[in-house]
Amino acid sequence: MIKNLAALRAQFSTRPPAPTQFAEGHPCRLNHLSLEQQKKRARDLLKQWRAGNDPQEQQRKLSDAQHVIAKGYGFKTWAQLKTYIEQARLAREAVAEGRPVTPDTALQTLHIRCGSDIEYPLAVAGFGGDFLNVPDPYVHGPVIETATREEFIQLRATYLSHAYQPDYEQVLADLTQIAHELDTARDYDAVCLWFEHDPHDQLMLAGLLDFFHAPAQRPPLLKMINITHFPGVERFNGIGQLPPEAMPLLWDQFAEVTEAQYAVGKQAWAAIRSSTPQPLIDLVATGTPAMPTMARALDRFLKQLPSKRNGLNLTENLTLQILTERGPTNAARLFGAYTNTYEPLAFMGDSGYWQVLDDLAQAAHPAVVMEKQGEKPNTWQIALTDFGRELVENKQDWLELNHVDRWVGGIHINSQSEPVFRIDG
Repeated sequence: MIKNLAALRAQFSTRPPAPTQFAEGHPCRLNHLSLEQQKKRARDLLKQWRAGNDPQEQQRKLSDAQHVIAKGYGFKTWAQLKTYIEQARLAREAVAEGRPVTPDTALQTLHIRCGSDIEYPLAVAGFGGDFLNVPDPYVHGPVIETATREEFIQLRATYLSHAYQPDYEQVLADLTQIAHELDTARDYDAVCLWFEHDPHDQLMLAGLLDFFHAPAQRPPLLKMINITHFPGVERFNGIGQLPPEAMPLLWDQFAEVTEAQYAVGKQAWAAIRSSTPQPLIDLVATGTPAMPTMARALDRFLKQLPSKRNGLNLTENLTLQILTERGPTNAARLFGAYTNTYEPLAFMGDSGYWQVLDDLAQAAHPAVVMEKQGEKPNTWQIALTDFGRELVENKQDWLELNHVDRWVGGIHINSQSEPVFRIDG
């Protein structure tokens, strides 16, 4: 539902506390950069070069080392890194002192995000426009071609109420309301899409770009951020892991959506809803140069199809790999390892992952044993079964011994019918 960020911030009786951050040393933690720290790193790198045996490296200068350091953070020049560090310091101080800038008030602005994770940070950071959460996770459940928009909403409501929320009528009402509010986007001066590189976001982005592809649906200005990393974060999984002071820095990276990007979104949305994987495979092969994040995300999404070697998808195979390498553990730690270490393009939330574990544990021939000693995931003990070990060794096939009935976009996987699409991997 549309919320006004300025009104949300006005509800704070005092300066709001900072959201919970990752523990020190966590790969997803934002480590604030300082100029002195980066200068020291450049000097150390130069010393390393000159102490080595490579004559070319021995001839390099401090400016070369500075360029390498800047490039490592995603900047083209050392000057850009210095500017970023100063801007980050000013933004951090402004938020800490309760006097953030309001960057989005020049135009009547609607911010759209596939989740509520940045609603609070945007308000704390001083944004004053409206916010619309479009949360339906297209990485799970059927995403197929339907005759009408209403039929698609009913399809998704049926799936979501079955998987997550038992009240179908409430889910249907929520999705219908969101669709209605999305229709009002064209009445804003500007609409800003906040997205990152993973399949969860890119599938949602494809649907939105397809929606806005029609000129009649477009606002006067549609802008997008579509990021793959953030300076100071070793393992960037998404915008939601960033603190409020990062939001104004991201604001400077927004760019107007191009016609080529609209076209990529429309083509991707059609491929996602196809009943066969070939349209996705063909689109991935192009690299989607107008929006490279889309091809990478769709390639990862394809790996949710069963593997030819054992019938498991990549998420399931990675889960069994973790248990093989690390031994029995609780579900919370298992999810942490999957998301922050093993998964190449993290996209799955904890509720989706718990469903993965349930499916692996409750099948006729289970791959894991899950003993729930309480309601919290850190009390759910997970261990491999003998069958699970044979799956890891590719000596068994999950689909041959278990009934699997699920969707990957528009592709229906039913192990009791043919054909079942499989991929290498």
